[in-house]
Amino acid sequence: MMRSARYGVAILLSAVMIGAVAFFTASAHKTQLRQNVLVDNLPELEWVRGELGLSNEQFEKVRELHVDYRPECVEMCDRIHKAHARLVQASREADGLTPELKAAIEHHARVQAECREAMLAHLYETAAVLDETQANHYLKLMLPFALDLSHSGPGGIHGK
Repeated sequence: MMRSARYGVAILLSAVMIGAVAFFTASAHKTQLRQNVLVDNLPELEWVRGELGLSNEQFEKVRELHVDYRPECVEMCDRIHKAHARLVQASREADGLTPELKAAIEHHARVQAECREAMLAHLYETAAVLDETQANHYLKLMLPFALDLSHSGPGGIHGK
């Protein structure tokens, strides 16, 4: 009797584990699908269309550039996340400004710079499909985000 009870518990636990794995896998897949649908529907570009008064032809070009840039942006975000984690880990393990910590700082800065360069190239490429007034307005809105001058602007920790 004891043996069959253990067997039953083992089956129950296995079923619960399989169910949990299936649930979390499906949940992660649905989240990814939702994110892809949102990005593919490009709600943020509808705002740009209205803000800049884009024609249908301009909007299609901007949308195409945005979709083409997306994989590069995702990759850069992943690299930034990894560089940030490496920097945090190195700073926690260091007892001073060690060569490892300096290397992590330099790597983090290099990845940030590469991302900023890619984003700026994308913004200027996008601005090139707009007329001069639209391009100036677009860059005025977008460059502060790409440059991330939050620490040096008015109210920032280095601002005046």
